[in-house]
Amino acid sequence: MRVSSRTAVMDAQIARRVRLLQGLSSDRRSSVLVPVNLEVRYSVVGHREAAENGSSRTIDMSSSGLSFAADTPLSIGQTLDMSIDWPVRLDRDVQIQLVASGVVVWTSGTKTALRLQRHEFRTRRVEPKATSR
Repeated sequence: MRVSSRTAVMDAQIARRVRLLQGLSSDRRSSVLVPVNLEVRYSVVGHREAAENGSSRTIDMSSSGLSFAADTPLSIGQTLDMSIDWPVRLDRDVQIQLVASGVVVWTSGTKTALRLQRHEFRTRRVEPKATSR
């Protein structure tokens, strides 16, 4: 391969990378957001006054955070504990629950984004429904 053709190939590769980078959004998330609508129950951690609890629905989730519509506006920097009933069961009768804590990193009215600091899945057995005779 001649030097000029090698340079042309490298220039084409660089131009392609630049086009790809220009197509990226300014969103700096490293995780993919997935739209999901699940019930979430939350409480503000370290709240000195009456406990601030709420329930809502998630808007979207990723491996590092989630957004939801809070009952009342929350403040950036607040720490929340939350639980979400997962939509899939193990062996048809074991409920899975996502238990997590995180920090509020963004709000707009009641729409709230949370960066997860800790999360785990817990299981709990669901009692079988009684059958009528």
